[in-house]
Amino acid sequence: MACFIQQSVLSTQKRSRNQMLLTRTALVTSAIISMLSISACQSVPVHAPTSMTTKPTSTSVSQMPVINDDNSINDGSANDHPIEPYVPPKQSTAPDTVVEQASVQYPRPTTTIPSRDDAKIQLPTPPSRNELLERARQNSQQRSRPSTVNNSNLPAFKNLMQTGIKQLKSGNLTAAESSFTRAQRLAPKSVEPYFYLSQVALKKNQPRKAEAMARRGLSVSTDANHHHSLWQIILRSGQMQNNPRVIKEAQQALR
Repeated sequence: MACFIQQSVLSTQKRSRNQMLLTRTALVTSAIISMLSISACQSVPVHAPTSMTTKPTSTSVSQMPVINDDNSINDGSANDHPIEPYVPPKQSTAPDTVVEQASVQYPRPTTTIPSRDDAKIQLPTPPSRNELLERARQNSQQRSRPSTVNNSNLPAFKNLMQTGIKQLKSGNLTAAESSFTRAQRLAPKSVEPYFYLSQVALKKNQPRKAEAMARRGLSVSTDANHHHSLWQIILRSGQMQNNPRVIKEAQQALR
């Protein structure tokens, strides 16, 4: 009876020991599994999601057979290497910084465009013959003053006057007028060229011009005889113009 009890106790202790060993083994196994799972989680790379995903494209390349040195054809089936598809680099989502260069401004040449009013150049209108004649009439009524500068003594002036008188007597009125005009430019204060120019104008049937030349002669004349001769020419030119005003003025001057 005692042996039976002892055997039962021993078997109970043996069972308890086996249970303890199984428990320890299970604990160790679970610890190892947890450690492996933790290390696996740490080794897996975490990729940030990108806005753009590029799908790799597979390219099929046909490899030409290679001819060996012993004239045997190697089609490359034994040494085929897979061609990895090209994966483009990841595009950065950050916006590109653009450096703007300062624009260089060059001054534009300014051109002044004249207006229509500026483009129009108003030339002075020469006085008409009537205005010149009226001025000569006013000047002839004024009292003449003695001339301070008179080039009537110049040899060139005397030669021109002699030549003009000869041309006038011969009937060459155009040449005579040219000679008297040149003499008048040499001695503008001399009365003789105006007297003969008025006579040439009467002969050419130009009474207005004859009156104007005679009145210009009156403005520079200081001699009474010259005044009388010039007023006679003015009277004749007034009669040719049928101008009663000029006729009356000349008649009053000749009294």
